[in-house]
Amino acid sequence: MDPNLQPLFKTDDISTVPAKLLWHFFLRHFFNSKLSFAYTFITLGLCFLCTTLAIKGILLSDKSDVFFISENIQTCVLMAHITGNVLNLQATKQDLLYLLKQKSKFWKVTDFDNKLLSNESLKTNNFMRKFVRYAVIISVLTAVLFDLQPFVTGSLPSVCYVPDGWFGYLTVMLWYLSMITSISVTGTATLFCTLAVSLAEQFHLLAHNFKSMCNNRSDDIWKELEVLVEHHNFLISYFGKLNTAFGNMFLLLFIISISSASVAVFILMQPGIWTNRIKCGTYFCSVIIEIGFYCVPAEIVTNTALRLDRVLYDSGWYDINTISLKKCLPLVTSRAQRPMVFSGYGLINMNLNTYVSICKTVFSFYTYLNSVKKL
Repeated sequence: MDPNLQPLFKTDDISTVPAKLLWHFFLRHFFNSKLSFAYTFITLGLCFLCTTLAIKGILLSDKSDVFFISENIQTCVLMAHITGNVLNLQATKQDLLYLLKQKSKFWKVTDFDNKLLSNESLKTNNFMRKFVRYAVIISVLTAVLFDLQPFVTGSLPSVCYVPDGWFGYLTVMLWYLSMITSISVTGTATLFCTLAVSLAEQFHLLAHNFKSMCNNRSDDIWKELEVLVEHHNFLISYFGKLNTAFGNMFLLLFIISISSASVAVFILMQPGIWTNRIKCGTYFCSVIIEIGFYCVPAEIVTNTALRLDRVLYDSGWYDINTISLKKCLPLVTSRAQRPMVFSGYGLINMNLNTYVSICKTVFSFYTYLNSVKKL
């Protein structure tokens, strides 16, 4: 383990669990050229093989069997999700380590003599730990339900065309890929969520400090202002790095989630073996939770960062006697007015509106699949 990361893993930081998952299972292997090449080659090769077989299954299937075609589409989407996640981890490994290391510069709530702030932070951290724990449990349960399909239904964990004598080999391959999915995908989503929540907390503490500084107006107000402005600049830089590290996932998730969730709902609502329907139900829950792990914290960060503008405007800066300081605070206010929005290369913004739009589109596609089945 990187010595600079050891302090983070030994604390009660809310990012500890996802950081450990990604580090021990993926990131540390990416810094070894041989292991990185072997892992990436094997994983992407298996995904490409399963995708090819799923496409062949669609082409050779009876066109009236919408259910079987939907299962193959689900396999293609799942393989695309794994491929995109692995490539993103490979490409952004340095950025993720940077984000984890830079968290050491975050202010600690325990350093502030404010019980209200401490209680709010404690409640948020406890909630996030439980949320991450439940998300990991649901993800593992989904992987287990996929892996049990050969024993319960006699089919592959993810349906695709099966050449003669390949069933056992494909089952083992899909077991390996389900483990990759449950750990890497969940670890990436929960890591972004915990980092974004921690960033939002920093903006909240910064607003509290600006308000205290303007109300007290002590003799060393210039030094306090310098520290606060430097921390504000650091948080803006951290936000940009966080958006860069996860920009690929924002765009990928928007495309993948709609198709995967709609197909999962369609299979869930059809009559059939109950274990397969439960599998699709938990998979749908995993996808919806994963979207929430990106959209909800992104909305929280945006709103908390904009709150700094309101705090500065209400601080009574116009009553300050010092002319230079009176000119400086409006500059800080104008900087805080710039909206901080997480986006996938400007094509899709991550917020609650996007989350609602995805959910609406999912059920629209489900309705379309139902109409195709009736026809």
